[in-house]
Amino acid sequence: MKVGISIPRLPDGPGLRRFVQRAEELGFDCVLAGDHIVLPTEGTNQYPYTADGSFSRPADDPFLETMTLLGYLAACTQSIRLGTTVIILPYRNPVVQAKMFASLDVLTNGRMICGVGVGWLEKEFDILGVPYADRGPMSDEFLQIFKILWTEPNPEFHGRFYNLDGIQFYPKPVQQPHIPIWVGGHTRRALRRTAKFGDCWHTTRQTPDFVAENLPYLRQQTERAGRDPASISISLKRSLYFTDLGVGEGSSVRTGGTVSGNTQEVIDDVYYCRELGIDQLTYDFRVDGLDEAIEVMGHLADRVLPVAERLG
Repeated sequence: MKVGISIPRLPDGPGLRRFVQRAEELGFDCVLAGDHIVLPTEGTNQYPYTADGSFSRPADDPFLETMTLLGYLAACTQSIRLGTTVIILPYRNPVVQAKMFASLDVLTNGRMICGVGVGWLEKEFDILGVPYADRGPMSDEFLQIFKILWTEPNPEFHGRFYNLDGIQFYPKPVQQPHIPIWVGGHTRRALRRTAKFGDCWHTTRQTPDFVAENLPYLRQQTERAGRDPASISISLKRSLYFTDLGVGEGSSVRTGGTVSGNTQEVIDDVYYCRELGIDQLTYDFRVDGLDEAIEVMGHLADRVLPVAERLG
């Protein structure tokens, strides 16, 4: 089982460099960046992972632009994989977006992960001039365009939102047949999108049991799409809090968005996730400051990562 880490949302270049270099030294599989361009001053009731729809971060949370951040961190690392958790597909032109990922894959010698989502924050879509109601079908077109641009010598696509032909797109990504696509989301539509376009279902803020309950549907849809279900891996992203470490704040109760407990309970959760068919775990740390995040990451690497690696 592989373990990845979410990149802290800090406008601190040297600190972020230290964080990802330490993650690389400790042997984590990947570091992943989230994606927002703006956040609404008045908040929101649309966030899909809280009971009242409120977003857990303040409006002035300092989100660095995702691809810019990954480009910076690519130059700071040598072997750890880099990716998005998740980039909101409709926010950026699909050809430019495909070029960004391909360029970084070349510059990192094949270390990119393309984690994708359709988005949920309507205000952000409005500000960017993107139709919120069309975010699903737009995202599906984008994924088709990505694959065509990354793999075909004479890319051509004609869809509802975009058309392209008569062009060359180089360089192609290093990874073959293309950069792995991790599809975020927890709905049946997200599962169908994974079955059709994805290499991984990368769901967020859900329980392991929720993942297990949805795997039969994912397998059914994958077979219906003419693909082998074994070709799609399963990833679960949650917050992590060690109650016996004395760093950060949390509770001893596990929720969909958090695995919280002492070190042995966290290890037990890893075993349980693997038994259910989950292949990859991504954690973020709800702590104050970079030093605390690095301390939690070090404890995770020392006590939990060896267990995950033994599970294969």
